[in-house]
Amino acid sequence: MQLTSILLYQNLKEHFQIADYRLLSKNQPLARPFFLEADKGFKNNHIYLTDAILDLEVFRSIPEDAVLIICQRDETSFLPDGRFSCLLLSCHTSVIHVFNCIQSIFDYYEEWEQQLISVCHQNGSLSDLLEISQPVFNNPLCIMNMDFSLVAHRGLSQLPDSGQIFENDSLRLDYIHALIQDGNFRSEEASPKPFLFPAYLTGHCSLNMRLFLDEKPAYLLSVLENKIPLTDADQYLITILAQHAEYLLNRMHSESSSRSTTLQSIFQSILSDRTADYMGISHLLTNVGWLPEHTYLCSVLQTEGPSSLNGNMVCQFIKNKFSASCSLVFKDHVVTFYNETLLHMEADDIFRELVYFIRDSMLKAGYSRSMCGHMNLRRQYLQGLTALKLGLEIRPQLWIHHFNQIALPYILRQSVKTLPGYMLCYEKLLDLQKSDKVQNTEYMKTLRVYLEHNLNTVQSAKALFIHRSTFLYRLERIKSILETDLEDPDELFYLNLSFRLLEGEDI
Repeated sequence: MQLTSILLYQNLKEHFQIADYRLLSKNQPLARPFFLEADKGFKNNHIYLTDAILDLEVFRSIPEDAVLIICQRDETSFLPDGRFSCLLLSCHTSVIHVFNCIQSIFDYYEEWEQQLISVCHQNGSLSDLLEISQPVFNNPLCIMNMDFSLVAHRGLSQLPDSGQIFENDSLRLDYIHALIQDGNFRSEEASPKPFLFPAYLTGHCSLNMRLFLDEKPAYLLSVLENKIPLTDADQYLITILAQHAEYLLNRMHSESSSRSTTLQSIFQSILSDRTADYMGISHLLTNVGWLPEHTYLCSVLQTEGPSSLNGNMVCQFIKNKFSASCSLVFKDHVVTFYNETLLHMEADDIFRELVYFIRDSMLKAGYSRSMCGHMNLRRQYLQGLTALKLGLEIRPQLWIHHFNQIALPYILRQSVKTLPGYMLCYEKLLDLQKSDKVQNTEYMKTLRVYLEHNLNTVQSAKALFIHRSTFLYRLERIKSILETDLEDPDELFYLNLSFRLLEGEDI
């Protein structure tokens, strides 16, 4: 393993007094040291040591990707100005002692790298990588999904209570929103380089690096500053750890992606292909353990608008929250199917698990009904989508809409798509409406109250604040105009529906 000059500087200053330095790099890797021989010059990407007094031409000949370490003989030594990498150690420092110390520093980090390689080659885990790396960073480490849910961690218990964001969903959502709304976070969204989140933004300083799957950012590796301040040297070390973490994640992903990809492709087909072979789809779902006798629920989430989360982050959050679920982005919405049977949950349990996430993330959601079997999966999607769209029209102030709550308005809307309500309603009801306008009667209101009180004359008269005899007189007039005795159940249903159709003329 090679070291950078800034990493070498951070380690050497623990053992020696450094009088001065020039141009230390946090990225340029350097190989093990040589003693400087004046007649041989410098090689690129190497460390050189000397205790000789050097003239200015030697400094000018140092390549930018090499580092010279000088053990000064007296206190009058100094470094000239110029663009070169150099460390000047304090007086009376043995060059042999420094050389051996640098070798031990290389040995330490090479041993760490070998342990990382062993974990990767011996089917180790991400937790194993972090466990052997924590002593190197001397700060807590974690790997998170893009929704900031923990995948692996070490040392988080060392954080103060204010930093326990990963144990509390509410705090974690606040953390997500703070980061996503930050300009630096957005500018680094697809960057493969390490980047810092300052303490004023998240409550604690952290050094972060995105981990990629299929060339897309999928995880976040973080070093969280606790007792030891983060330094530029950590930026190089996190890139080494990230390489091995990505290797493990890609291996884990390839092992588990077959089933997940299969589910996603099946549901993509269900949503996008109206002519899909549902018998074939049922067979495919059965092969991955989603059986015809299982009960399913569908949610449709709208991420456009004030929410700071994108569709992929919402999918990842739901995937982590519900193991037996499948989420995908379809037509600008996040569509999720939940297998209630495999989750050992009912619909109300799922609603409760997601309600704060939806509210705090400023999402909008529509839920289908729970249904058994595979044949209605696309219809459940349509239920969830209808609940979302119609619910937002009727009650835009609500975050969550259930199909059961908008089923009747949906039926009324569907019924007037071809013909308006006044052409579908009980025909003689229009005569009643005309009588009210011409003669200033209240026959429509009287009939409506009568139907609402299940044909009870006493309760209807009280509701209208009129005498029972007055009500009976009106009722006879209504029956006369409608040419009915108001006793046929189908006719009564038609009248009730007609009132809703006429009310919905502006829908």
